[in-house]
Amino acid sequence: SLGHDFFRVHPKGHGSIVLSPNLKANTLVTFYRGEVYPSWRWGEKMDAIGITQKHIGLKPNLPDFYNMALERPQSDPKGYGLMIVDASRKAGHGSMLSHSCDPTCEVRVAALNGKLCLAMTTLRDVELGEELTFDYNAVTESLDEYRSAVCLCGYNKCRGSFLHFATADCYQQVLNRNSPIAVLFANL
Repeated sequence: SLGHDFFRVHPKGHGSIVLSPNLKANTLVTFYRGEVYPSWRWGEKMDAIGITQKHIGLKPNLPDFYNMALERPQSDPKGYGLMIVDASRKAGHGSMLSHSCDPTCEVRVAALNGKLCLAMTTLRDVELGEELTFDYNAVTESLDEYRSAVCLCGYNKCRGSFLHFATADCYQQVLNRNSPIAVLFANL
């Protein structure tokens, strides 16, 4: 029922493969589409889902991972903002790409006709028949969630989970690595 562009990726579920002779690096594959929520509204939605799940006695091991954050840059006329693109109900082809610890694609914020969007582009040349994947780059502070998110990508250096586990000092380590000047000013 998914159509001819999808194939079964045992044991992961469904995925997408390259049907063209060769996709070059930095080629647009598709866009990640879905309903767009401002961050405050997304928080309300997640709270309502949590309350409903608790009320009916449903507590999944993992939350829904069909959403992505889209940051509107400070230079945008509307100012900085964080929006959530939720592909759980309304989606495009991008939400069908599987996770891999060695992905063939990445997600980039791009502008299309003056509007921000999430573009999925190839990281390297991708050959005919190769699976299109991306790293979910999702982070959890819950050890139970991390252990439940078993990665099935098959990469020989697979990290074992499609989530990144954040310890108490993890965010500080990222800040130190990526913004050392900001850390120095913060410590003044």
